[in-house]
Amino acid sequence: MNIVHLINVRWFNATAWYALRLIESGILAGDKAAVAGLPDSPVINKAKELGVQTVEAPFTSNNFITFFKNLKKIHKLIDDINADTLVCHRGEMFWIIALDKFIFRRKYRLVRVRGDVRPPKTDIFSKFTHNIACSHIITSAEFIRKFFIEKVKTKADHVDTIYGGVNTDIFYKDDEKRRKARQHYHFKEDDYVVSVVGRFDPVKGHNIFLKACSKAYKSGLKELKIILAGFPENIKLHEMQKMIDENGLTDITIITGRVDDITEIMNSSDLGVISSLGSEAVCRVAMEFMACGVPVISSNAGVLPEMLPEKYRYDIYDDERLAFLIKEKKGFIQIYDQKDFYKEFINKISNSL
Repeated sequence: MNIVHLINVRWFNATAWYALRLIESGILAGDKAAVAGLPDSPVINKAKELGVQTVEAPFTSNNFITFFKNLKKIHKLIDDINADTLVCHRGEMFWIIALDKFIFRRKYRLVRVRGDVRPPKTDIFSKFTHNIACSHIITSAEFIRKFFIEKVKTKADHVDTIYGGVNTDIFYKDDEKRRKARQHYHFKEDDYVVSVVGRFDPVKGHNIFLKACSKAYKSGLKELKIILAGFPENIKLHEMQKMIDENGLTDITIITGRVDDITEIMNSSDLGVISSLGSEAVCRVAMEFMACGVPVISSNAGVLPEMLPEKYRYDIYDDERLAFLIKEKKGFIQIYDQKDFYKEFINKISNSL
């Protein structure tokens, strides 16, 4: 299958990650791919590294003339690789692409991928573009799929959920990386290392996580060590350090900052925690931890209740429950391989035109 991916996102967020995993696994499977995106955006640069054809344009523009210029560029990209499928990973251009495909009876398959906690519009035009003009819808979470079925009135067989997958040639259990990282951070063999990976932002729930760690540590888990692998965004470094100090965790907590190889941090861990308070329409970090053989516990945010059994989860502000789970030293592992992700994606969209 030859696929053009339209990924008009400025940052390398979960939407871009989801798209890139499809692109990379498609290439490895022997299919052709091309990418349309914003000029010099991370996903465009990463696509170039993979050797795929790209086109850069202001695909988020609201200018009507620019819409048609961009549409022409997408059509050319489709022709260049003889694409049978166009995948829209964002909505800014989707409506005009859907309208164009419907009016001019374009022969390619139009797929809308939705990986956003914000619900789609439910007006009549949204119903037309998604349910009639679009060939198929893929969501990154079942709660998004249910919204389409219940509110956008999408037929159940017109929309499917696929959670995603990681490159298991990069994310895998590696005893040497574990030894190296634990030695670097001066961890002892019997230390119990619990890690959170993610930017320092209130939505990531570091405050609840640190409160829970404090309770676990003070109630007897003296072998506890904590890794915060991330960088300041909406929480500054000194603010994060203050949270650590106020919870009495100064001597057992490491802030890594940006690291060259996050798989070393993950492999060094005994437990991965996804402590998010919201978002998580796609949870790549949970998949990456588990691919490294590290068990995971999580909050009930976003897609996480669909990915982890209830006994490994807690309500988002329940630090008592999180402290209990940390002390249990148990978590969930399920491997989400991007090769399987791509196969499932192709299987779901293959019979739709």
